[in-house]
Amino acid sequence: MNIKDKIRLRKVKINILLIQEHLESMQRDPYGLEFAAWHKEVDTIWKYIFKQINQMKLDVQKNALEYIREPWTSYASHYVFSR
Repeated sequence: MNIKDKIRLRKVKINILLIQEHLESMQRDPYGLEFAAWHKEVDTIWKYIFKQINQMKLDVQKNALEYIREPWTSYASHYVFSR
């Protein structure tokens, strides 16, 4: 794995932690005033994550996609269509 892919993978992992914090907040207060802002920010973070993964070499992409599988599945099943 080259240094650029290592950095991209690290960015993905850091942003997944941020998403998990946001999702916990969204689950605690689904009707609160902050929900829309959290939802928008999480969408933006996901776009960033997929942009990083898209720039990786194929073998690193596979590892990154496996890493994000559970949080992405959870997010997609609960929040993608909740706007």
